[in-house]
Amino acid sequence: MNTILRNCYTTGLFFLFFMPIIIFGRQNPTIEPPGYLTYKDTLYISIDDKTNEKIYEHTLGQGQTLYSLARFFGLNEEQLYAYNPTLNGKAYSVGQKIRIPIPNVAIKRFKKADFQRTNFAPVLFKVHKGDNLFKISKTLFHMPVDSILKWNGLTSQAQIITPGQILHVGWLSVKGVPDSIRALKRATINLRSETLHGSFSQQKNVVEQNGAAFWQIKGNASTDLYCLHRTARVGSVIEITNKMNNKSIYAKVISKIPANAFNKDVVVIVSPSVAKLLGAKDAKFFVHIKYRS
Repeated sequence: MNTILRNCYTTGLFFLFFMPIIIFGRQNPTIEPPGYLTYKDTLYISIDDKTNEKIYEHTLGQGQTLYSLARFFGLNEEQLYAYNPTLNGKAYSVGQKIRIPIPNVAIKRFKKADFQRTNFAPVLFKVHKGDNLFKISKTLFHMPVDSILKWNGLTSQAQIITPGQILHVGWLSVKGVPDSIRALKRATINLRSETLHGSFSQQKNVVEQNGAAFWQIKGNASTDLYCLHRTARVGSVIEITNKMNNKSIYAKVISKIPANAFNKDVVVIVSPSVAKLLGAKDAKFFVHIKYRS
């Protein structure tokens, strides 16, 4: 009987001291989450018709999250939502397509002697209607025509290419897009804003106004900080403040708002870059503006 009790006591101690360790180990797996890119993958790049920005559609895989996906491509979640407005605040699932902007500088278009193929995934471009080899190489990707000819087995710049044709245009690092590359673009925008601020500070007869701002929410941000207004002078600079977060930005007036195009509550139309710098979430948001009449 004592032997049985001793066995039970020993068994109890085993479960008491070792079971928590087993459970803890299951809750903290050492397996790393899946990566987003290998040298065996291929990125198909298209050009957005409205913004001319290079877009890659990533198919969300098992265990992948929007946060880690954004970080891999040098974005934050807010920027990722800006390119995928239907995702904001909604659930996402495996197999879902996520639009990701790829900066041209992140695409390796020149192979040096130390080029390691296993460190890069090929980037392919789908030809659009009206494209030719000169436009694709010089205007879209800023690279020698000879490179495209060589990589795609083409013989002449005059060779006809057809819509839907796939061309190899470079490589993207399997490590993703460094945030420093995105920072270059943000620095350009900030410099542009500071320049406009200087112009605004020299203006006289400034008028203040409250109302709604409107922007094309599907548009992609560039370095263009511009707007349309009903009465502000074309060529002048407007100070726009988002009343929800008090963020301010300066934008150049490039035209008047077309008559009867919007309700009277809309006092300014802004470019996507202005809206995103102001932290706008909706196509219409309330602002306080200062402008020269």
